[in-house]
Amino acid sequence: MTDDDLREEVGRLREEVDALQRRLDAVESAVDADDGAARDPTADPLTGPSPNPDPDPTADTGSPTDLPPDPEPTADAGRSGEAAEPATGTGADAGHDRGDWESVVGVRWLGLAGALAVVVGVVLFVRLAIDRGLLGPPGRVAVGVAGGLLLFGTGRYAAVRQGVRRWGRVAAGAGLAVTYFSLYAAYGLESYRAAIGTPLWAVLAALTAVVAVTVALSVRDGAPLVAGEAFLLGYVTAAVATDATTVVVTPVYVVLLSAAVVAVATVRPWRGLAAASVVATFAVLGGWILRVDPPRAGVAVAALAAFVVYLGGSYVLHGGDRSGRAHRLRLVILTLSNAVGAGVLVEGALQEAFPAAGVEGLGLAAVAAGLAGVHAATDRRRARSDHAAGAAAVPFAAAAVGVAAGPFGTTLGWIGLLLSAVAVARRADAPAVRIGGHGLTAALTAKVLFVDTETLAGFDPGAPVATLTGRPVAIGLAAAALYGLAWYLDAVEPSLTDYERSRRLSVDAGYAVAATALVLALLGVELSGFGVSVAWALFGLALLGVGFAVDRRGVRALGVGVLGVTTAKVFLYDTSGLDTVARTLSFLAVGVVLLAASYVYARARGDGGVDLPGRG
Repeated sequence: MTDDDLREEVGRLREEVDALQRRLDAVESAVDADDGAARDPTADPLTGPSPNPDPDPTADTGSPTDLPPDPEPTADAGRSGEAAEPATGTGADAGHDRGDWESVVGVRWLGLAGALAVVVGVVLFVRLAIDRGLLGPPGRVAVGVAGGLLLFGTGRYAAVRQGVRRWGRVAAGAGLAVTYFSLYAAYGLESYRAAIGTPLWAVLAALTAVVAVTVALSVRDGAPLVAGEAFLLGYVTAAVATDATTVVVTPVYVVLLSAAVVAVATVRPWRGLAAASVVATFAVLGGWILRVDPPRAGVAVAALAAFVVYLGGSYVLHGGDRSGRAHRLRLVILTLSNAVGAGVLVEGALQEAFPAAGVEGLGLAAVAAGLAGVHAATDRRRARSDHAAGAAAVPFAAAAVGVAAGPFGTTLGWIGLLLSAVAVARRADAPAVRIGGHGLTAALTAKVLFVDTETLAGFDPGAPVATLTGRPVAIGLAAAALYGLAWYLDAVEPSLTDYERSRRLSVDAGYAVAATALVLALLGVELSGFGVSVAWALFGLALLGVGFAVDRRGVRALGVGVLGVTTAKVFLYDTSGLDTVARTLSFLAVGVVLLAASYVYARARGDGGVDLPGRG
C-alpha cells in the first residue's frame, strides 16, 4: 500500500468516525429531550413540553453563527443514504433523513416550486404594473428589490435562527434572484434604462454588491447552494459588463470572480464550486471574444491570468486533509477543465495576434509547463499530489508539438516526448507522468497508422532525402521505441504504481502489440502482392524465434498472432485479390513458414508434451 493509499484510507476512516459521532450526538440529544419532557411539570402528556417556556434571562441566546454550517456531503455518506447534516438545531429539518420521501418532497421540492412561483409572480406583477400604469420604472425596481431582500432575510432567519435549513436556503435563493433581476431590469430593459437613465457602472456596482454580500453571508452561514447561486449571478454580471466601452472590464471582473471562488473553496469545503466556476469563467471569456472582438493579445493575457488563478487554487486545495472519491473527482475536473479552456483560448489568441511570428504551439506549451509545475510542486510537499496535472502535461505538450511541426516532425517529437516522460517518471518518481505517456502511446500509434501511412513518402532509392523523412523511418522509429518501452516496462516492475502493477500484462503487452501493428502496417504499405503475405509470415516466424531465444512466452504469442493474421489474409484476400501466379506463390510460401513454425513448436515441446517454459 502506497502513502497516498494509506492517507486516503485514514481519511475515509476519519469521516466514518465523524459520521458515527454525529449520529450518536443526535441520539443523545433526543434522549435528553425526552427526559426533559418527562420532568417538565408544564408539559402536556400528548403534545410534549410547552412550546413557549419562560426563557432564562441569563442564558446566552447565541449568534447567527452558533449553528454549525452545512457540511459538504462525503462520498461515503452519499453511498449509505445517511444525512451529512448535523442533527443539531430545533427546526423542522433536524432529524430528517434524506431517504425520507416526505422530507424531500415536502421541504425541498415544494420549497423550490414555491420559490419559482414567487419569482414568476414578481415578474407578472411587474408586467401588470406596466400595463396598468400603477408604478413607474423606479418604483417597480424599488418594490422588486425590497421584496427580494425581505424574502432573502426571511429565509436566512429561518435557516440560521430556527434551524429550518432547507426551506430557509430555498427562500433565501429566491430572494436573491428577485433582488438581482430587479436591479438588472434598471439597465437590461431598454424602457427602464430610458426612463431611469441608469448608467452601466451603477448597475454593475449594485449587482456586484449584492453578489459579494450574499457570498459573505453564505460563507458565514455555511450555505453552499446560495453561494453557488450568487457566484452564478456574478458571472451573469460579468457578461453584462461586455456592454462597457472599456474592453478590460469583463476579463478583469471574471479573473477577480474566479479568484473569489477559489478563495471561498479554500475556506469552506466547497470544491464543486471551484470546479464548476472554471467552465463559467472560460464561457464568459468566449462570449466576450465573440461580442466585443477584443485584441487577441489581451485575450491571451486574460486566459493566462485565469489559468494561473486556478493553478494556484489547485495547489492550495491539494494541500488540504480532505479525501474521498468525490473530492478527488472535483479536483481532477478543476485541473482538466482549466487546462482545456486555457489551452484553446491562449493558443488561438496567440496565433491570431502574431500570425507571422511562428508562435504555433506556444500557448499549449505554456499550459503544459504550468501543469508540470503544479504537479512537481504538489509532489514535493506533504500533501496529495496533483496526479491529473502530471498526466495531462504530457498530452498538452504533445499537442503543442503537433501544432508546431509537420507530420514527420510530429512523429519524431512524440517519440522523444514519450521516452522523456518515461525517463522523468523513473528519475523523479512521478508515475502520473508515465501514465500520461500511456495516453500519448495510443495517440502516436493512431497517428502513424492513419496519417503517416497516407501522407508521408514511401521508400524511393532515387530520393534519399524524402526517404529519410518518409514513412519507413517514421514507422520504424516508432515501432522500435514501442518495443523498447515494452521491454522496459516489463523489466522495471517494482517502480510501477499499484494500478499499473495490477495491469502490468496489459501495459507492456499493449506497447508490444502496438509496435507489432506498426511493423505490419509498414510492410503492408511498402510491399505489394504476395510479397506482403510472405513478409508478414517471415516476421511472425522471426518473433517466434526471438521468443524461443529469450524464453519469453509473450513474444512467442505475438509471433503466433502475426501468423494467424497472415493466414487469414491468405485465405480471405489473396484467393480473390491476386492473380493465379501470385496467389500460388503466396499459399506455398506461407504454408512452408507455418510448417516450419509448427516444427519449431514440436521440437520445443518434446516427446513428453511438457508445457513450454518461459515467462510471460
